[in-house]
Amino acid sequence: MAGASARPIRRCMRAHNIVAPVTAALLAFMLSAASAFAQTNFLVFPNRLVTASPSLSKKSDAQSQMLVQANEIHYDHANELVSAVGNVQMYYNGSTIEADKVIYNQKTKRLRAEGRIRLTEADGKITYGDILDLSDDYRDGFVDSLRLDAADNTRFAAARADRTEGNITVMQNGVYTACEACKDDPKKPPLWQVKAARITHNEGERMLYFQNASLEFFGMPIAYLPYFSAPDPTVKKKSGWLMPIFSSSSKYGFAAQAPYYWVLAPDRDVTVTPTITTKQGPMLQAEYRQRLLNGAFMIRGAGIFQQDRDVFRRDDGTVTPGYRNFRGSVESTGQFALNQKWVWGWDAVKLTDQTGLLDAEDPAARILTRPMSSQVMFRMRRSGCSPSILPRLKFW
Repeated sequence: MAGASARPIRRCMRAHNIVAPVTAALLAFMLSAASAFAQTNFLVFPNRLVTASPSLSKKSDAQSQMLVQANEIHYDHANELVSAVGNVQMYYNGSTIEADKVIYNQKTKRLRAEGRIRLTEADGKITYGDILDLSDDYRDGFVDSLRLDAADNTRFAAARADRTEGNITVMQNGVYTACEACKDDPKKPPLWQVKAARITHNEGERMLYFQNASLEFFGMPIAYLPYFSAPDPTVKKKSGWLMPIFSSSSKYGFAAQAPYYWVLAPDRDVTVTPTITTKQGPMLQAEYRQRLLNGAFMIRGAGIFQQDRDVFRRDDGTVTPGYRNFRGSVESTGQFALNQKWVWGWDAVKLTDQTGLLDAEDPAARILTRPMSSQVMFRMRRSGCSPSILPRLKFW
């Protein structure tokens, strides 16, 4: 390298550790090591600057050091570059970078990796790419030809990904799926995947944002959405709006539902579903769920004040049970363990009229879809066909 003091160190040499990437590169000395260590170069990069801050010079524990293993290490002191070439492995703060070549620029404090890159982070995420550019603390950077495998078996792929502020990753022309690749044909499209022109992962909010996205099943697009968001795979429960539901019927007209899921606590939540109909006005449904130590129960309520009850009048002038101002229901189910063999519980419903469950084309019927009877159960846990000991009650 012209004007540079460049010199390769062959794989048979054993170099002393150099203090981490925020410091300048200086080769201290080489030790004659035992044959068990003769094939490895572990380097810790020390600070060449006399004016180094005390906070940096005190980084002595293993977590603040970078260990480098490579076939060759080149030092360009004039340009303050350190290059590791051939089967490179770098260990820093619980993360590992594997690549064909890694260059550390001491002026810009950035790492650039090239060729067959594999970045394994401390949380189990594995990132593959062709070119990787990172700040020396691994917070910010970009990856070309990204492929990311998370510890929870979710997968991302993108033409390019940029990471800023340490927790925001923007992927261009990205793909997201939670399905594993086919073992017989890994190139076969997964069961489902989301393709988007832009995918933003905000790790602070633990949210994924998709722009110009299409949902695909077995490689075939079935839906297009200009924008939508979803919790990232680390979230078990998160409050927010669910996918809207649209329907139509002769009695209720066009109906639009907008469910909202609200997490009250780790063991209980509620879903509130307001519905707007063009003929009968607004409808409301709410469902509360709670899990206890020995079981769980659910309570659901739904109701509508009908604006046009005449649609339930027959041609001969008689009316159906739906001919009323208010229609609704209250439902509840629960099951609790008495011991390893026996459980008890209930399955109850109270309706304003019977036909609310029979008129399948009405939005109300989609809400009121419970059996028209109630019971209290006391039965064996593993025998689904065992008879209930307590009687079944029917009421309206």
